[in-house]
Amino acid sequence: MVSTDAIGSDGYNDFWRTMLVDFTKHLKEKKWFEKTYIAMDERPMAAMQSVIRLLKSVDKDWKIALAGEYHQEIEKDINNYCIASKWKFPDDVLASRKQQGKVSTWYTCCVEKYPNAFTFSPPAEMVWMGWYTAATGMEGYLRWAYNSWPSSPLNDSRFTAWPSGDTYLVYPGPLTSIRFEKIIEGIQDYEKINILRKEYSDKGDTKKMQQLEEALKQFQIPALSKTSAKDMLGKTRHLLNL
Repeated sequence: MVSTDAIGSDGYNDFWRTMLVDFTKHLKEKKWFEKTYIAMDERPMAAMQSVIRLLKSVDKDWKIALAGEYHQEIEKDINNYCIASKWKFPDDVLASRKQQGKVSTWYTCCVEKYPNAFTFSPPAEMVWMGWYTAATGMEGYLRWAYNSWPSSPLNDSRFTAWPSGDTYLVYPGPLTSIRFEKIIEGIQDYEKINILRKEYSDKGDTKKMQQLEEALKQFQIPALSKTSAKDMLGKTRHLLNL
């Protein structure tokens, strides 16, 4: 049974508050509450504000996750915030979130021409995403989906009007894909960049740190309209092997 009342209405709040009160009690009894998030996907700001008020009225310590557009008005209430690639966290906001231990990530979906992980996307873009994540100072990248297969994924990677490959990164079997392997490669580069940043900082190696940070500056999404991900990486990846 679900509520058919509009979000924010008395009927909606009464329906969900009953469940949330019991759910909160259950999580606390199991000692799971502190690591549990209520997550929402691409909800409008007004709807999020209403749900946030409802959650906080049940327990002020509820953690909230959202994948969607960036809204300054609700940012402070989102513990795990994944923003669409057309948005950016302001520098001061991102620094504050890091200090508070909040998670800040980004994602792509159907609408982004680049970078993306479609079957027709240049494979280097999946590696490029790791560098972009490091360049922006975010903690990670989210990609729908891992294995939401259409009827014949080995023969046709389309799903209705969605771009080819949007719904999966691996194949039945299980079988990997170039896209999945390249995303792993990008994750490895991201981790290596963070290791080098710490190493250079600990050693006071300002020259190498400056080289790395200058290289990262070019990893901006608009730059892909003029320079391919492959060419951009070709000029920078040697810095991970110094």
